[in-house]
Amino acid sequence: MRILLVDDDPMLTKSLRDILEQDGHVVTVADGGQKGIDTFTAALSHGPTFSLPYVDGRRVAAAIKAVSPHTPVILLTGWGQRLVAENDIPAHVDRVLSKPPRLTEVRATLADLVPVGETSAAGRDSEKHRA
Repeated sequence: MRILLVDDDPMLTKSLRDILEQDGHVVTVADGGQKGIDTFTAALSHGPTFSLPYVDGRRVAAAIKAVSPHTPVILLTGWGQRLVAENDIPAHVDRVLSKPPRLTEVRATLADLVPVGETSAAGRDSEKHRA
């Protein structure tokens, strides 16, 4: 599976990237919200370029869903438990996980959102846009 990992914590992104790559995923890291949006839209080779002054996870999720509505979006945040408990999950987010992430939870969430053998949603959306 292709994964875009967006976070401003280089230790977190390196650790997660290394583990996810060992699991067989292709991981691209973007060190911040705007870079994440730019990387995602460039990978699709279409769509508008977004430019926002401060880009948090909610805005990244909204921008991704705007150009690729079927792409699963996981929000990894220090406020994950609170968001879930208060049922305050952003509209463009498919799942919320708490920092620091539990590896078993990350793997289970990835498996649940994109079952084995199924093309990633980003791939499906980019195929639709090429047709």
